[in-house]
Amino acid sequence: MKFGIVGLGNHARNKVMPAIVKSGHEVGAIYSRNIDKARDEGLKYFSKPYNDMETFLNGEFDAVYISSPNFLHYEQAKNALLHGKHVLLEKPMTLDTEHAAELVKIADDRNLALAVGFHMRFHPAVNEIRRMILENELGDITYVSGMWAYLSARSYDDPDTRWWKEDEKVGGGSVMATGVHVVDTINYILGRHPESVYAVRHPSDAIIDTTEHITMQYSHAIADAISSRAILTGNNSLSVYGTKGSVTAENAFSTAIQAGLVKDHERIREYRDGNMYEDEIRAFAEYSRGKRSLIATGRDGQKVVEIVNAAFRSSGEGRKELL
Repeated sequence: MKFGIVGLGNHARNKVMPAIVKSGHEVGAIYSRNIDKARDEGLKYFSKPYNDMETFLNGEFDAVYISSPNFLHYEQAKNALLHGKHVLLEKPMTLDTEHAAELVKIADDRNLALAVGFHMRFHPAVNEIRRMILENELGDITYVSGMWAYLSARSYDDPDTRWWKEDEKVGGGSVMATGVHVVDTINYILGRHPESVYAVRHPSDAIIDTTEHITMQYSHAIADAISSRAILTGNNSLSVYGTKGSVTAENAFSTAIQAGLVKDHERIREYRDGNMYEDEIRAFAEYSRGKRSLIATGRDGQKVVEIVNAAFRSSGEGRKELL
């Protein structure tokens, strides 16, 4: 599969673009408002640089990987779909639930693949926990918790990252950086979506949160998703408790695979090998060919947008939000 790239932030350059090549695919075109930046990056991949979106989308490639600022996701993904391109979109899918639903409909109507880059679906420890749940090793699931927290030292004063300080462009703080990953991971291992959410955040009156705690109620379980940009040593683990036992993937939430699996308080496995982004690209390629895949679909991304927006309303009004 040949990809066109939109957005040249650190994540795209350091994680996803190398993963595209290492997984056996090709970076065929790169779009950036800064043509020099697109040209310099393009030299590494023998790809064509663009600074005009319309010309870029008329290029000869199969799919668009979008890693631009949050507020641009909707328009850029919509434009790519309308040009007949499959779309792999970084989280959050959109800032607005209705926009997410519209993208899903366009993709469905045109028989195009639309997916979201929730890479934790390709963590081997996460998939082992999912297997345990599916095979009833833990019994009836009662409670799930996940945390992805870190201490942010970034000022976001650089012109390319300044949007992270603007409410209407970022849509949130820690929840948009890592919280959405925790929410999707919990949905993924449980194989369902919550029926309601209740949330608290700090600062309570700010769109850009420092810390957010979302409690999600499922038909059979309760789950907590915690994110923060103000914790030095976060317990970035995923834990599941059931009527037959419990399991924790210690330090699972990360961009690299470095986790330990603890079942019923006994450490049973270490995970150090693999690349989640390479697996994500392979899964997206399979999905674009109409095959079953672990990739987060557009509908999965839409549900996370709905949950995050409901959590924001809940934290502001101090009440449970139904989904």
